[in-house]
Amino acid sequence: MEVYSTSSVAVKYVQAQGRLLLQCCGNFNSREFRESLLVALQFASDYHVKQWLLDYRAIGALSEEEETWLHTHLYPRIMMTMGTDNYVAIVLSDKCYQALLSEAGLYGLQSFNSFIIMNTFSQTSDAVAWLDSSMISHAS
Repeated sequence: MEVYSTSSVAVKYVQAQGRLLLQCCGNFNSREFRESLLVALQFASDYHVKQWLLDYRAIGALSEEEETWLHTHLYPRIMMTMGTDNYVAIVLSDKCYQALLSEAGLYGLQSFNSFIIMNTFSQTSDAVAWLDSSMISHAS
């Protein structure tokens, strides 16, 4: 189900997995990027969606300004609105992933707290497998 769509970003709800998919296109637009995430958060809140798959492969690295916005605006809102056990899988281009991996190490690509559990990948299939396994382990 389409939740939000522009020429630079699309947000879909994959009902079978109970998951939001945000996919950026090559023509990155900061305003649309932020708006798409806020629309996704409102949808997640309305429908109690606890899993997000953020596909940033087409845009390369986010700017420092966008990273700051995520950490100071979006993630705190997710925590306040959605409570605990939100899973966020981020898929980056292989080049961005390798740069982050060499800078931060494998554990630096993950963030675990009771509110948002994040992991970063270079392959969508790995991100989906991680989200699928988190559903299974959370249900147990």
